[in-house]
Amino acid sequence: MDRRTTRMLSAGIFGAGLFYASVVLFEGRYYDPTVYIALAAELLMVYASLTQEPPTKTWSAVIGAVAGTYVSSAMLLGLLNDMVIMVAGGLGLYLALMSNPTFPLTKRAMATGVGVGVVMTFLGIYLALKLGVIYFVGAEMLGALILTFNGRYTKEENTIVVAISNTSSMIVVGVLIAFPAIAIFEPAVAQTLITFEFIVTVTGLSAVFGVLLLLPFRTRFEREPWPQVRPQAECIICIGADAEARKKVGVGIAASAGYVGATKVTEAAAGIRLAAFPNAFTHAIPDWIGLTNSPLIAAIGYFVGWKRVMTLLLGSALSLTVWVVLEGASPITYADHLRRPEILYMVLGVFALIISADVLAGKKGEMTPEQFEEEVNRRKRSDNIAVIDTPHKSAELPSLLRVQHELFSLEEFKLEFRRMVSNPGDYLRSTRGNLPPWLAAVSMAIFMAFGIVIFSILAPFPGLQLPWLLFVIGSPLALISAYFTARAVSETGMLAGYVSDIVAIPAILFFRVTFQAITSFMTMLGVLQDAALALLVHLKLGSLTGVRGRDIFKAVVIGLTLATFGGSMMIYAIYRQYGFGGTDFPSPAAQLFGFLVKSLQSLGQLRLPGMDFFEGLHPVLAFLYLLSYGVAGYIVAREVNRRGLSAMSLAVGLLVPPATSLVMLFGAAVDYRARKGEMTTQEANVRSTDTDSTVATGASRVLSGVVAGEAIVVVIWVLATLFVV
Repeated sequence: MDRRTTRMLSAGIFGAGLFYASVVLFEGRYYDPTVYIALAAELLMVYASLTQEPPTKTWSAVIGAVAGTYVSSAMLLGLLNDMVIMVAGGLGLYLALMSNPTFPLTKRAMATGVGVGVVMTFLGIYLALKLGVIYFVGAEMLGALILTFNGRYTKEENTIVVAISNTSSMIVVGVLIAFPAIAIFEPAVAQTLITFEFIVTVTGLSAVFGVLLLLPFRTRFEREPWPQVRPQAECIICIGADAEARKKVGVGIAASAGYVGATKVTEAAAGIRLAAFPNAFTHAIPDWIGLTNSPLIAAIGYFVGWKRVMTLLLGSALSLTVWVVLEGASPITYADHLRRPEILYMVLGVFALIISADVLAGKKGEMTPEQFEEEVNRRKRSDNIAVIDTPHKSAELPSLLRVQHELFSLEEFKLEFRRMVSNPGDYLRSTRGNLPPWLAAVSMAIFMAFGIVIFSILAPFPGLQLPWLLFVIGSPLALISAYFTARAVSETGMLAGYVSDIVAIPAILFFRVTFQAITSFMTMLGVLQDAALALLVHLKLGSLTGVRGRDIFKAVVIGLTLATFGGSMMIYAIYRQYGFGGTDFPSPAAQLFGFLVKSLQSLGQLRLPGMDFFEGLHPVLAFLYLLSYGVAGYIVAREVNRRGLSAMSLAVGLLVPPATSLVMLFGAAVDYRARKGEMTTQEANVRSTDTDSTVATGASRVLSGVVAGEAIVVVIWVLATLFVV
C-alpha cells in the first residue's frame, strides 16, 4: 500500500469516527465531556492523516502516553465509555497506519507479537487458575509460524514477538492471586470491587513503574548466565531453517483447535456440559472426579514431566481420600471440598518441609572465608575485558569530571536529569544505555505517590482503602526483593521472591488491614517485580539474538500495554462467566494465599485458623486433630523429597481437582516414552541417537501446538461470551 492510499484510508477511518461522535452528540449526550473530546480528537487525526509527516519516535511515545493517560483518567473518574475507547483505539490505529518503524521493530513483528501475546496471555491465565503452575511454551514457535506465512523469517523479529507476548503473560500472571482470592474469601466485597477498571488500575500502575525498577542495573545482570534464556535464544536462532518444525506445530494447533471448537459448539447447541467425564453423562459424580476434557491440560503433562505428574497424582489421591472418608463421597462442589481445613493443613505441612529443605540446602552451600576469597579472585582473573567508552563532546568534559568528586551532589543530579529529559536518545548513546541508580528510587517514589493518592486519598473502588503507611514501608522492600529475585533468576533460573512474606505478616498483625487491602497491595508489589524481571529477561534475550536494548524496551512496553488492557479484559471475562474457586478455575495459588492471610488475621485475633469448622469440639482437641494432618503432610513431603521428587508438585496436587491431575497422564506417558527411549539408546551404547531425540523434539512441537490451539479457541470463546452476554 503506497503512502497516498494509506493517508486516504486513515482519513476515512477517522472521518467515520468523527461522524459517529457527531451522531452521539445530537442524540442527547450534550453534557458528556468525552463526546467533545472524541470530536476534537477525531478531527485532529483526520487533519494529521492528510497533512502531517509520519510521527517520529518521540511523537509516537507522546501519543501512546496520551492514550494510556486518557483511558486511566477516565476509569478513575468513572467516565470510561465507548467514546473513550474510540479515542484511545484511534490513537493506536493512527500510530499503526502512519508510522514507519525500523527493523526489527516492524509492523508485522509488532502485530504478530500482539497476536501471539493474546494467546500466550490467556494461556498463562488459564494455567494459573487451573493448576497454579505456569508453563509458557511455544511463543517462539507460534511467532516463527506466523512470520513465515507473512514473509521471510528473521530471528530479530521473532525476538520482538517473544518479548511482547511473554512480557504480557508474565505481568498478567502476577495479578492472578488478588482477584481470585478476594472472590473466594470475600465474595460480598468482590461483587462490587472486581471490575474491569479495578483490574486495569492495579495492573497498569504497577507495571509502568516496575519496568524502570531494575533498568539502572542492566549491565550487572547481563553478565549473568540466565539459564532459562539461552535455550530460548538458541531456538529462535535455529528455528528459521526448520520447515518441519513449523509443520508439526501447525498440526497440533489444527487438531486441538478443531476438537475444542467442536466441543464448545456442541455444548452451546445441546445445552450440555462436557467439561469432564463421566460427569458429562451422569451428574451423580462431581465434575472434579474423572477426566478433564482438555487437550491443553493433557499436553501440559508432557512439559511438566512424568515424575512431577505422578507426584501430582499422589496429592490428588490424598485429596480424594479426604472426600471419601470425611465427606462420604457426596456430590459436593470442588469449592466446598477445598474448604476442608484438613486439606489446607496438609498443604501447610508440605510447605513447611519445602522451607526447611531450602534452609538446610542453603546451610550446606555456605562457603568458608577462604573459599569465598578464592572464588572472588578467580572471577576477577576471568573478567579482564577491555571496554572502550563512547567519546564525549569536549564541552561536556568539565561537568563529567566533576562527577568523580561530587557524585551525589544536587548540582550533578540536576545536570544529569536535564540532559536525560532534553534529549533522551543522545543521553542513552553517551552513557551506552546505562542509567543512573537514582532512577530506580525516583520510579519507586512516584509509584508511592500515585498509590497513596489513588488508593488512600481518592479510594474510588468500593470496599477498598489502603493505609498510606503500607506504601511508605512496603515499596522500598519491593525494590530490595526485586533485586535479589533477579539475582536468583539470572544465576540459577529459579524464581524466589519473599516480598509478600516480608510485608504481609507485620501488615496483618499490626496494621489490622482488611483482606482485600493486603491482597491488592501484595499484588501490586508482585507486578512491580514481574515487570522489572520481564525487561531484564528480554534484554538478555536480545543480547543473545542481536537485538538492541532500545528495541527490546519498546517491545516490553507494548507487552505491558497488552497485559494492562487485554489481560485485564480476559481476567474479568473469566470472572463474570465462570467465577473463581470452582471446578472450572479452582485457583490453587489464590486458595493457599488467601488461607495464609486469613490464618494470620486469626492469629492477630488470638484464634487458630480452621477452628471454626469444629464448633462442638474442644479447641485443644481440634488443634491436635488439624496438627496431625499438617504433620502427615510434612512426612509425606519428606519421603517424596528423599526420592528426588518435587514436594511442590505434591502441594499442587492437593489443591487442583483430581480430574485435572489424571488427564495430565496422557502427556506424562509421552514424556516417559521419550525418556525411556533415550535411556535404552544410551545403555546399548549406540552412537546414533538422532531417532530418539527426533521423537522427543517432534512430540514437543506437536504438543506445543496442541496447547496453543486450545488457548486460541478458548480465548475467542470467552471474550465473545463477554460481549454477547
